[in-house]
Amino acid sequence: MADPPPEELLWLVIRFTTALPDLPLSISSPHTTPTLALKTLIRPHLPPDLANNRLRLIHGGKVLEDITSLYQSLLLKNRHPPPPLPPPPKSSNAKGKQPVRDDTGKKFDKDTRAKIYIHCSIGDVLTSEDLEQESSRAAETQEKLEENYHGNSTRSRRESTNSNSSLLPSTEPTGPRGFDRLLSTGFTQADVTSLRTTFLHHLSLTHTPDTMPHGRALLALEERWLDSSGTDAAGGDGFDDEESNSLDDMLWGNLVGFFWPLGALVWGVREDGVWTRRRMLSVATGVLVNLVFGFARLSSVRG
Repeated sequence: MADPPPEELLWLVIRFTTALPDLPLSISSPHTTPTLALKTLIRPHLPPDLANNRLRLIHGGKVLEDITSLYQSLLLKNRHPPPPLPPPPKSSNAKGKQPVRDDTGKKFDKDTRAKIYIHCSIGDVLTSEDLEQESSRAAETQEKLEENYHGNSTRSRRESTNSNSSLLPSTEPTGPRGFDRLLSTGFTQADVTSLRTTFLHHLSLTHTPDTMPHGRALLALEERWLDSSGTDAAGGDGFDDEESNSLDDMLWGNLVGFFWPLGALVWGVREDGVWTRRRMLSVATGVLVNLVFGFARLSSVRG
């Protein structure tokens, strides 16, 4: 079986919450690889005293579901494919057979934009029955994902062939998309740029840097925001989902900062990509409230 091209590979960097070094991994089929299968790939690289512990994988501030494919969990459809790697230089002095070398690490270092960091939290020790159940569930889930993926691919190719055979005109929009639509309604380019900057600021509060939408994904969000703003009642701002997410970040951030201040500062705030910026600020607020209560109690005891 031929190796998949580099642009189809998914390069992952597993960053552990303990003192273990980062673990680089490559996934050849993210559409059919569930989170459970990724855990089984991580375990052989762990020390013997941690190989049987419970693993929890976190990306973008959310715990990855065990039975969900990595393509769906990591939102790979919103990412742009990396540029193709340059061909290896040809040397006129090279003669005979060249030594076989493992270039996986070199390709991994060259394409920095293709790396996706996943945080791995190591928990309690699992029993042998739990490990066997995890392995069997990983195999079953991967088999189901492969059946669904190959079935959908075959159906898509059949529909594409039928659509090409029928001489129908293309219905793909060719006009301006997103906030650029406002240019035809009297808005200036400066107004559109200012609106887009404000929109990106709102998105940065609910997304980590590696999950920020770009390109077509960003235009789709702008389209949805314009459509929702046009159909809402007067005074609606179209950010209901973001407001609910902000309340969730503020609540959990303050609770974590108040009841777990040291762990939150050492782990969550130090590691990039675990929490959004709003949740990090809420954690800092909870830590400050904890300190205020501590000083107040200390002063009352001394008084």
